[in-house]
Order: sequence, then C-alpha cells, then structure tokens
Amino acid sequence: MAVSATPMQLATMWARAFAAAGADATDPVAAQALLHQLAAQVLEAPAAAQPLREIGVTVGRALVDAHYTHPESISASVDVLDQALPEHVGASARAGLYAGLAEGYAYALRDRTQSEQEETFQAVLATYRSGEARFRAVFRNSTLGIAIADRTGRILEINARMADMLGTQTATARGWDIRELKGATDPAGRWAVFEDLMTGRRLQYGVDKQFIRDDGTAIWTRMRANGVRGASGVVELILAVFEDITERREMNQRLLYQATHDALTGLPNRALLLDRLAALLRRAGTQDRVGLCFLDLDGFKSVNDTFGHHVGDHLLTAVARRLSATVDPARHLVARMGGDEFVILVTDSAGTESATDVADAVITALRKPVVVDGRALTVSASIGVVERPLAGAQATDLLRDADATLYWAKGEGKARWSLFDKRRHSRQAARHALAHALPAAIERGELFLEYQPIVALADGSTHGLEALVRWNHPQHGLLAPGHFVPLAEETGSIVELGRWVLRQATADAATWPSAPGGRPIPVAVNVAVRQLHEPGLRADLENALADAGLPADRLHLEITESALMSPDDAGRPAIELLHALADQGIRIVIDDFGTGYSNLAYLRTLPAHTLKIDSSFVAALATDSDGAHEPRPARAIVTSLITLAHACGMTATAEGVETPTQADCLRSLGAETAQGFHFSRAVPVGQVPATIRRLVRAVD
Repeated sequence: MAVSATPMQLATMWARAFAAAGADATDPVAAQALLHQLAAQVLEAPAAAQPLREIGVTVGRALVDAHYTHPESISASVDVLDQALPEHVGASARAGLYAGLAEGYAYALRDRTQSEQEETFQAVLATYRSGEARFRAVFRNSTLGIAIADRTGRILEINARMADMLGTQTATARGWDIRELKGATDPAGRWAVFEDLMTGRRLQYGVDKQFIRDDGTAIWTRMRANGVRGASGVVELILAVFEDITERREMNQRLLYQATHDALTGLPNRALLLDRLAALLRRAGTQDRVGLCFLDLDGFKSVNDTFGHHVGDHLLTAVARRLSATVDPARHLVARMGGDEFVILVTDSAGTESATDVADAVITALRKPVVVDGRALTVSASIGVVERPLAGAQATDLLRDADATLYWAKGEGKARWSLFDKRRHSRQAARHALAHALPAAIERGELFLEYQPIVALADGSTHGLEALVRWNHPQHGLLAPGHFVPLAEETGSIVELGRWVLRQATADAATWPSAPGGRPIPVAVNVAVRQLHEPGLRADLENALADAGLPADRLHLEITESALMSPDDAGRPAIELLHALADQGIRIVIDDFGTGYSNLAYLRTLPAHTLKIDSSFVAALATDSDGAHEPRPARAIVTSLITLAHACGMTATAEGVETPTQADCLRSLGAETAQGFHFSRAVPVGQVPATIRRLVRAVD
C-alpha cells in the first residue's frame, strides 16, 4: 500500500507514470524540477482534508501550465499519489487532495480553453467582417465547432467540426431552427437567453451543453455565443463557437467518483457522506429528522491476522454488498468510513424506530456466514445509533455521537446496537475530561494520600496502613479513588499515578512510629493490572524504597485477584516479577478475593502472604439468620475463604468491617486482621501517629 516516498522518489514515480500514459514532457529537466517541487508540497502538507485540497488545486493548475493536458494525466497522478502518500494520511484527507487536484486541473483547462476559444472567436468574427475568403479559411480549418444563425434563429452555416459534433452533414443542418438543438439536459430558461441574443438584449452567452447524435451517442460542448450587430446597430447574426469537452468531463466525473467513493467496496466514502449530511442540514425544515447507524465489525482484526488481508478485503466487500442489499437506496446511504467501519445514513427518519429498525436489519443480515476462498467466516456488528431533529444539528456532532455510542454497544457484549443517550454521553464526556486532567493534576499537587489502619483482630493494635489516594479537584472538590482510578486504568495514566503513590507512601511510612512492642508498621500500596505488566515497575519499587530509606518488608503490594489468576504465557512475566519481589522481602497481598474467577490450584503457587476478603462478603455477615436451624451462607463463604488462605500459607484480612458484631464474627472464624470504619476511617498522614496511639489505648 503506501510507501511514504521522499519528494524525489515521488517526482520520479510521477514522471514515469506520465510517460507510461503518453504524457511525455517536452523539457524533461524542467518537468522533473516541477514535479519535485509539487511532490514536496504534497508530502509536507498537513494530513488533513482542507490543506491537502488547497495543495491539490495548486498542483492541478501547475500540471496544466506545464502542458500535462493528456486525458490520462490526472488518473496517473491519482494512482501515483495514492501509492506514495504516508499511511497516516487517511481516506478523507486523500479525498480532499484528489478533489482539489481535479478542481485545479479542470479550472486551469477551462481558463486555457476560454482563452483559446476567445482567440478563435475573435479571429472568426474579424475574418467574417473582413472578407469572405479569410473567413472561409478560418471557418473550415478551426478545431472548434462554429455555427452561424440569423436573427430569427435559423442556422445559416456550420463548419465540418460542428457537423461532426451534431452527428450530421453541414448541408443538412442549414435551415434548422436553433431551437431544434434543445436537449433533455437543458435547464428551463436556457432558450430564453437565445431570444435575448437575437433581440439584442444580451450580446454574449456561455454555457456547457450536451448534444445527442442521431446514433444515440452523447457529446458535451462548451459554447460561446455572441450577437453580431449590423451597421444599423440591430443584431443580424448569432455566431457560436463550440469546444468538445466530453473527454474532460468524463475524466472529471471519474476523479469525482474516486474522491467520493471507497476504492475497495465502491461505497460512498466519508467525504461523500459528509457532503450528503451537509446538504440535508442546509435544507432542513423544523419537522425533518435524521438517523445514523455507525457500525464496526466484531472480530475483523482476527480475520485479517489469521487469514491475511486478502481474505479481509473480500470479507469487507461481501459485507458492503450485504449492507447495500439490506437498506432502501431511496431512503438510506451506506458509506464506508475506513477499515471495518461503515455508516448508514437514514435521510428521512420518522423517529427513533426508523434508525433502530435499520440497525436490527443489519444485525440480522450479517448473521449468515460469509464464504471467502472456501471458508465460512462468521461476522457480527456492533452499532451506535443516533436519531434526532435535523434543525440545529451538526454533521461532525452526529458522527461523533454515533461513534461514541458504537463503543457502548461493544462494551455491552457486541453484536448489538446502542441508542445515543444525552445524559449518558454527558457523563462519559465528564469522565473523559477527568481522565485527561489527571496527569496535570499530579504535577500541580492536587493529589494526596490518606491512610486506613489494618488492625490485628486479636488485640486491636495497628498491623499496617493502606494508602488511599484522593484528588482535591479545583472544580469538583474532593474525589475518592473510585471516581478516577478506573479512568486512570483505562487511559494508561495509572502507571504515572501509581508511581507517584508508591514514592509518596514509602516516604510517609518511613516517618511513622512503631506499633506496641517496637514492631515497625508497614504500608500497603495498591498495584493495578497495567502497572504489574509495566517493565519499569521493579525499578520504581527499588528506587522508592531506597529514596525513602524504607526496608522492603515494610512495603505490602495489594494486587487484585483478577490480575493474578492468569496461568498463561501473558501472565507469566508478572508472576516471575512477584516471586523476585517476594524474595527481596516485599510482601504480596491478594486484594478483593472472591469477586472474580479463582483458579484454586494456581493460587497455592503464588508468592502471596495475605488474602484480603472482599467487603461484600463481610457486609453479608449481618444478614445471616441467628436461628439455630437456619442456613448461614455468608458465614460459610467467609469461613471457606479464611480456611483457603490458611491452607495456602497465607493470613486472612477482612475489608469493610463496620460493626462490632462483624469484627467478633471474623475473629471467631480465624481471620488475623481487618480494616473498616469500625476501627478507623482513612486519615491524613499528619494524623497517623495519633491514630496509632488511639488504637493502642482502645486495646488497653
């Protein structure tokens, strides 16, 4: 596909393509210099539709000025540019370049033709007035069609080129009424202009006009007509000059098609979809509505990776045909946005069901396997649906909202559609803004840590403290971890956030007093899945401990069950890292145990020291019946978790303890430690010493 050529390489490719198309330059050295200059402008332009369109106009005009006017010049240029442009230049940007190229080329040819036509016209007019012999010579030898009519519209004479354009003989055309040349494509009012020419109310008129020959073939011409006044000042003749622009028009139509349609599937592309949407918005009435179904094929990447892009392309082509066959071409437009993304535009929506019915039909149509090279490939689609009034809508907003809603459908299980919801979108936008503000918040010092004691159930003394991050947001106020830590995990900023928490927590822990009996108090720090697979985690841990002067055994890493229960090649490096850290003295804690899938056989091989029982199980202890003969499922589950921890050589810590009854129950079941509001809420670092002393007094 794209080779990301240099300007010199593109210029050489361009020159060879012109030569192959029969468009050789008269001065190869000058031509190579020009093409190198144009190639540099194209390759150095921003990869966006509008800048590239403007460059395309410049390139198109320059090619005409350099006499690259062979009919295949533009097609050859498009082919070469499509190969040479870098891959990051997307479909809409390429379409902008090609549309500008066609526009600049067409306008430059028009300007040149108008100049040549004007010269010819003036020569014809001058020779007509100067004498029969000179006029006849120009009339016969002109490469343009020439027709002369009297002031009533009766054709007096046409030259051989004009006769050829009309598909008739010169003698046959004499005496025709000019009105007989009216064609089906002529707009209303065109022949009223000729009446103005014949009466002198207008002296010249130019227009593109189609003629249909007797054999049924069509020809397009560019006409320039003038009224010729006699000595009395009255129009005596109508003189018209015609240039055959059929080939150029067809070329422009081919270029327009290439600029507005997907090369692989033949469907309209993003540029044409946006143009169609813009047209709908321009003429929107107060009651008009529009719908968009933005769809993405589920699992398409695996098809490409498994069977190759050749099979993937055939699959996309088959899907495009199936989509086109599913919708009503009079009411819907199917467009390919790129990759495996398609959009269906519902142009005259009668309400939400008009769009959701299309989405249902598409999902049903794609259930049948697609056969490619003898393979039956099963494909499904996730679809984001937007339906709303046209008035006040924006094309880019419609596409953005449909695209966002598509990912709701993917997140909800794929092979389904989701309907855009403004309130949900607002929440998502707020989450997105929050996630992207997090890195700067770390730099601005808006984050801080609080510490919740982990107490020994046997005597209530402080066994450790868990570091909990808070965000003092300038607009939203104090935010708990649940508001932003999941966002940090989604966006990847959890790595930077986790590094900051680690350094701050170890530095704080180095200042804490010891527990009763002089036992040092460790700090527990949560480690996210993404951090666990980050290559620099071990170095971050070692540096944080070294800088704080904190022994390794005073750092506990809390890692969720789901992050650890992955006995496959992907999870092996993380497990090896945990073994190495445990060997250094760092203690490993399995957090939120019981909430995910547990491979119990695998659990005993982990280098873990503590198993934390999720707060949901602890909360359920309060709902167990006290009746002697009633089942106590929560107690049974907690008992089994504590037994499992002990069987694997680990201690058990219970989270979310809020009542004395829960604490007593956990103590009787054999849990060693616990944390929760019953003992203490999380406190700022400055209150840690006082909290430790308070818990000691509570024991006394």
